Amino acid sequence: MSKKKKNKKRNLEVPKNPDQRKIMRLYPQRVNLRKSLAPTYYPVAHHIYYDGASFRVRVRVDGKTISLNTPDKRKAVKFRDRQLKKVGRV
Repeated sequence: MSKKKKNKKRNLEVPKNPDQRKIMRLYPQRVNLRKSLAPTYYPVAHHIYYDGASFRVRVRVDGKTISLNTPDKRKAVKFRDRQLKKVGRV
């Protein structure tokens, strides 16, 4: 005995009176598109992330974050190691 819900789309009529056209239920808020278009970075190694096309290195040196995007993983690892040597973490 399961009841099926019927999803009826109601067509909302736009009022003829221009003062009533700014009713929020007539114009639902748009979903933020920026979030879905932003690249997703997957961690590869310490301080190195991959987004499907390029590698991103993010290292904090003296309170400043230094980042580099490169298509080559070898360059990313060398850049990370060079930056960490400056700080003395390697």
